[in-house]
Amino acid sequence: MTRSFLLIALAAVTVVGFLGCSRRSTNPGRIVTLTMLTWGGEREEKSLRAHVREFEKAHPNIRVKLLITPHVRVFDKLMITTAGGRPPDISRISSLWFHSCAAKRLFEDLEPYAEADPSFDLSDFYKEAVDGWGRHKGRLYAVPTDIDVYAMYYNKDLFDRNGIGYPDWSWDWRKYLETAKKLTKDLDGDGRCDQWGTSIDQFWQSYAYQNGGSILSGDLERCTIAEPSAYEAFQWMSDLMNKHHVSPTTEETAGSGSTFLYSMKLFANGRLGMYISGSWAAELQLKGLVKDFTYDVAPLPKGKERATFIGGGGYAMLKRSRHKKEAWELLKWMTGPEYQRRAALDSQIIPSRRSVAESGAYLKQDKPPKHREVFLQMIEYGRPTPPVSIVPEMNEMITAEIALTLLGKKSAREACEAIAPKIDQLLRHQE
Repeated sequence: MTRSFLLIALAAVTVVGFLGCSRRSTNPGRIVTLTMLTWGGEREEKSLRAHVREFEKAHPNIRVKLLITPHVRVFDKLMITTAGGRPPDISRISSLWFHSCAAKRLFEDLEPYAEADPSFDLSDFYKEAVDGWGRHKGRLYAVPTDIDVYAMYYNKDLFDRNGIGYPDWSWDWRKYLETAKKLTKDLDGDGRCDQWGTSIDQFWQSYAYQNGGSILSGDLERCTIAEPSAYEAFQWMSDLMNKHHVSPTTEETAGSGSTFLYSMKLFANGRLGMYISGSWAAELQLKGLVKDFTYDVAPLPKGKERATFIGGGGYAMLKRSRHKKEAWELLKWMTGPEYQRRAALDSQIIPSRRSVAESGAYLKQDKPPKHREVFLQMIEYGRPTPPVSIVPEMNEMITAEIALTLLGKKSAREACEAIAPKIDQLLRHQE
């Protein structure tokens, strides 16, 4: 046998072997087990397991090991399992730490998969979601599943009893504060407030953006919260509680878990006129608690600009996955229209796919709020987390300083001037 014949034969075997590997996901004799890391409560876990079972039926050569971890632990678990050499194949990701993980090169670049797969249409997803927690430095590292954008719930009965018109797109900060003052009352005459006009937004970023401010400079190299447009917005946030007394103070909510949990309970009990939260609050917080009044939802009031925090979740493939073709199939399934339709119907979670969000699955549910389309309309005003690797540390540090302002221990300017140089230092040494 000549040398040239041997080379041709070996090449043929190599090609056959490669083709066999490329078709291994359809080989019924080979079972691939994928690990999927995600979060969710009991209700969501039930839906997840049902959806995974359907995936396994449609892909008989793939089994899925589902790891459900509390939301606050998923980021740490990704770090630990990656360092230990045993990361999951795909993981649900949060917009709050997506860029940090992408910068650490934990995720597989999904651009080639999306471009080569005719069954996958990225244009169906809201651009705000894809750009916010799908792309990092221009490359696709995750596919969004849902959108978390905030609007203002309001107690229609309280508004009616006080002869106040319902909030709409014309409302600004002045009108909002004026109304909150009218709804804040001492109902039993004991000298203490027992009905409040509003609650503060848990995302302090929204106030800065509404006031024309920012968190980081346009080139992402400098923290800008010490500029007047930012710290004056945080002072406005604090003043709602400590100066105008139209929102429960941190002292009044002490022992209740958190200011935001306390505000939710106040709203559900009919003692809070306006409550800022996400679309999911109607189903996951207020359902079964609101019994004696009707409520609806309206856009957030406008400051110098109309803006709100926007975030959400998605799925990413881990770079160290050993079954990437199969992992892509699972990732597509978990971000597909059927899963998003279920989430919309079960939890009023905003789908990241326009085709689902703008369908009856989300918009035409026969339960409150009546005008849930407001959440979809607020998407275009959403401002996502800055695309830098230090986001988790940065947000934690700023939140801690703003907490001192909310407690009345520091002015917003003092807090922001104290923290900005520390954020700058983090930015200089980020990955």
